[in-house]
Amino acid sequence: MVHETRPDHARRAGRIRARLVFTLIGAAALVVGAFLDWTGSLAGDKLTLRSLVQNDFHTRSNMLHTVGAVSVLIAIVAVLSLLDLTGWLTRLTGLAGIVLFVMFAVQLYRHYGQDFSPAIRAVRPGAWLQLGGGAVLLIGGMVRYRRKRGRVAPVTDDTIATDAPRSASAAAPAARTEPVAATSPDRERTSTDVRHEPMTAEERREQLEPDTTVFRPPAPSEIGAGAEGARGHGSAETSG
Repeated sequence: MVHETRPDHARRAGRIRARLVFTLIGAAALVVGAFLDWTGSLAGDKLTLRSLVQNDFHTRSNMLHTVGAVSVLIAIVAVLSLLDLTGWLTRLTGLAGIVLFVMFAVQLYRHYGQDFSPAIRAVRPGAWLQLGGGAVLLIGGMVRYRRKRGRVAPVTDDTIATDAPRSASAAAPAARTEPVAATSPDRERTSTDVRHEPMTAEERREQLEPDTTVFRPPAPSEIGAGAEGARGHGSAETSG
């Protein structure tokens, strides 16, 4: 017998709240960072996707083809990942956010002649929020919604005594009743004189199978042949 304990229920509720908080904070950081400056005066919703693979940063008016749009898309998927019980989708969105920041940082490092100091100073709040949001999502994805697990009740003598008759009655084979022949002429068989014996598979099949015997009326030729045989037999007796 399995019972869910109150501490287990409280821990599960705490994990759900922690996962929700981490995911919402990480998604909010990605969305806000998408509209802030990533380097210089270039905001994430203005940087083209080529900024992730080329060290020449260009702007674009159409947001759907910008780095900020990718960041917002990752945030939307992160919110939807709350439906996942295992958390692997949340971890995947967090990893995607971090990869997006790393790709941008590599091109920024190349842009400043592979000099780390000016490159790190050129990173603006939008890019840092991208990194922080991805890290928070990665941590939140490690919090799983574990299924309810109960505590197995200990087996006692009372439990064994209660369950044993039930198991014996459930496992008892099918029995059939047959009349027992009287041991003496004075004793008559009654309906109570029965003996219980387990039925064999053949006997069960015979009981379950319907009677397939079909009455077939005799053919006219058979009737004629029978009548002639009867007349012949009668004449033979008369002559004898």
